[in-house]
Amino acid sequence: MSDHASKETLPANLADHRAVKAWRQLQPECPAPERIEILKLKTKSAVYRLAGVGPGGSAVVAKRSRVATAAMERAIYDEFLADLPLPVLHCYGFVPEPAGGFGWLFVEDAGKHAYSPDSGEHRALAARWLGTIHHAQLSTDFQARLPDRGPAHYLQLLRSVRAKLFEHVDNPVLFADEAALLRTVVSQCDVIEGRWRELEEFFKGWPRSLVHGDFVIKNLKLRNGVTEPALLVYDWEMAGWGVPATDLAQSLGTCASPDLETYCAVLKQDFPERVNDAPSPSGAVRTLKRAEARAPKLRVRDLRRLADYGRLLRLVDKIYWNAVSIGGNTREFLLRPVLTLKHYEPELTAALRALDWMPHD
Repeated sequence: MSDHASKETLPANLADHRAVKAWRQLQPECPAPERIEILKLKTKSAVYRLAGVGPGGSAVVAKRSRVATAAMERAIYDEFLADLPLPVLHCYGFVPEPAGGFGWLFVEDAGKHAYSPDSGEHRALAARWLGTIHHAQLSTDFQARLPDRGPAHYLQLLRSVRAKLFEHVDNPVLFADEAALLRTVVSQCDVIEGRWRELEEFFKGWPRSLVHGDFVIKNLKLRNGVTEPALLVYDWEMAGWGVPATDLAQSLGTCASPDLETYCAVLKQDFPERVNDAPSPSGAVRTLKRAEARAPKLRVRDLRRLADYGRLLRLVDKIYWNAVSIGGNTREFLLRPVLTLKHYEPELTAALRALDWMPHD
């Protein structure tokens, strides 16, 4: 939950809450919520759980975001996931705000049964789920609607990080060790860009797919299934079109760390092949005919390398959002980003060493 969450005071009558008012534009007869839980609260985005307002008294998750982001998420739920043989959350719809630019996306609540990367069963379940997602071939039209999540996207983030941190390396409000930390990360950015062509060449050998982009514990929940738990995945705002490296990242704080051997086995199965001349009901996913496996030569060691690249790219993304949060030159603005960077820098060092991009001790 965001630190800003404590700043919101819920109205005495929960029916007067902005998320409930938006929900009632879709469901005018819904009851007042039993309670409202603040899941995330930032200046321009928010996520709430509205208990008791959904079908049969279920909970509904209300997410405020930019219209373009919400439109992409809704399309993924309705046009992509709905055509796959996976348990998926129901998307109830979208309500734009009168002022424009932002609106509310409403999705079925996934429950509270947490995913754990410490569980081999959970990691195998995540691997099978990802294998199905990454194997699905999308129509050209749907691909074009997705943001780019290829190397160029992350290279732009990397350069933005370096430029932002370089602005502050000589800031007199920083202590000597803090300034040294910024210089270290700037230097690491130089190392990454210097080896970037290696990453691009490796990625050329991998088919592109829809990637979640934020495949972490907080975006996964489990639900009881017929023979095994069902994995439910949500929060697709970072999704896009690219090589699925970040989804496979291992052992990076809150990453799901899907089992790579299971993932490899899934991609080697005799999957149906998607064909252009037979669209699915939504038109996003091509329909099926039996075919030989797409990845007969796929090796686990190659997946481990891909996952190592994914680990690095996830760190670039995380450091980017930390860097852009710097809103001024005073210590008040710099302290929290610098403290967060102290946590990320050792992880970045480990990621570079895993790729053999810097000397070992």
